Amino acid sequence: MENFIEVKCPCCKTILIVEKRTGKIVEERRPILENSTGDRFEDAFKKVKERGTVAEEKFRKMQEAQKSKQDRLNALFKEKLKEAEASGEDVRPVNPYELD
Repeated sequence: MENFIEVKCPCCKTILIVEKRTGKIVEERRPILENSTGDRFEDAFKKVKERGTVAEEKFRKMQEAQKSKQDRLNALFKEKLKEAEASGEDVRPVNPYELD
């Protein structure tokens, strides 16, 4: 690490690893989190934990959406069933053995 300099941007917190001799940027380390702790391992660990909670939240929202959709369809089915019963029409399927 003697041949390199670490430069940290005060705005975006990106760390640039610059080679002393040539002045070329060798590596660019962008922060993993917006509010970085400074320790990349700890930041990565926090991000993995956060991703799990985000996935659980998305799954819960999808479950709620599916349940509301199912409730809507059940209500529609009951409504149409009542309409069919009120119309008095024979809505039974035709039994092929009764045709004789």
